[in-house]
Amino acid sequence: MSRARLIGSLKYRNFRYAQNHPLRIPRVSLLLEFLRALSLIEEEELVESRPATPEEILLFHSRDYLEALREADRSGRVPPGARERFNIGSYENPVSPATFRGSLLATGSSVQAVELFLEGFAPFNPAGGMHHAFRDRANGFCFINDPVIALEVLRSRGFKRILYIDLDAHHCDGVQSAYYETDEVFTFSLHQSPDFSFPFRSGFLHERGRGKGEGYTLNVPLPPGVTDDEFLLLLEGTLPRIVEFFDPEVYVVQLGTDALLEDPLSRLYLSNRGLLEAFRLVREILGEGIYLGGGGYNPVALVRAWTLIWCEISGREPPRRITPEAEGVLRSVGWENPREEVDEEPLYRTLQDSWRGSGVRDEIRKLAVELKALLSN
Repeated sequence: MSRARLIGSLKYRNFRYAQNHPLRIPRVSLLLEFLRALSLIEEEELVESRPATPEEILLFHSRDYLEALREADRSGRVPPGARERFNIGSYENPVSPATFRGSLLATGSSVQAVELFLEGFAPFNPAGGMHHAFRDRANGFCFINDPVIALEVLRSRGFKRILYIDLDAHHCDGVQSAYYETDEVFTFSLHQSPDFSFPFRSGFLHERGRGKGEGYTLNVPLPPGVTDDEFLLLLEGTLPRIVEFFDPEVYVVQLGTDALLEDPLSRLYLSNRGLLEAFRLVREILGEGIYLGGGGYNPVALVRAWTLIWCEISGREPPRRITPEAEGVLRSVGWENPREEVDEEPLYRTLQDSWRGSGVRDEIRKLAVELKALLSN
């Protein structure tokens, strides 16, 4: 029997973001429907998501912030002073069913992923990876930082060397901030350079940690247009050195799909095959870990990519073509990509993209040299 477990729920249909928000799209529920249409998941492999408890949220977030989220959910409006104090209620972080109930479910699922891993399973929580939230502030569409809470659960179980890997197109500023001064969590992120992308203020090469945590952060800021060849070159050149230096006991990897060419909120050019190869490299070097979702604002591209990830975790051979039933699931979204230059039609017919690479640019080779020098110090 498969040891893979996918933690999810159709309840996410009821916890959508506000109208016209980039995260208004279906993601987890669409993934479940797509996997079932392709007969790629058995019922015993699916674990129903549960909400996080207040005690779990308070492993990282402040009580005042938790109460503000609860009140926003109860009243359906921004509590007095919450926009200024907690950044709740902005266009970026609007009040909606996703603000509290959806965030609780995603966070509880990440705690479940940790628990399942410790029981010997290979867990994937696609709703997880909300890496921007700070202790008492919403940020970057994220209200509760489930990766940090998952990491705190691991620390509470006695782990002292935890590697956090973030493959999302955007820098994990909330996670980095939480562990910037500790040597118990190494934060490693490949992302669009903050010179031109959110969060703009963090994710630079020179950020290596502070105090006891100096040397336990590594950022790989990517220029626009990074391809599969370039992404894999940088990952292959850094991850083995981090593992040699840090010798992690356990790792958590965030698998956002917004680095894909089709995503409207990034300017990276990865294929889902490239993202899959990156995931394979992580597992080849580190073994089994705890797998979280993350960003991704094209629901069709996201579901195809996470389907490949799920097939890898569960030991399945992914189908080459998408069946008519599964195509119907994708088309039911009615998705129209604001990036008109992207041809969406091939996404509805085949599961795996063609490899996207045409050599490695000089600026990427220069970045690889800089990273090697940093990791040699």
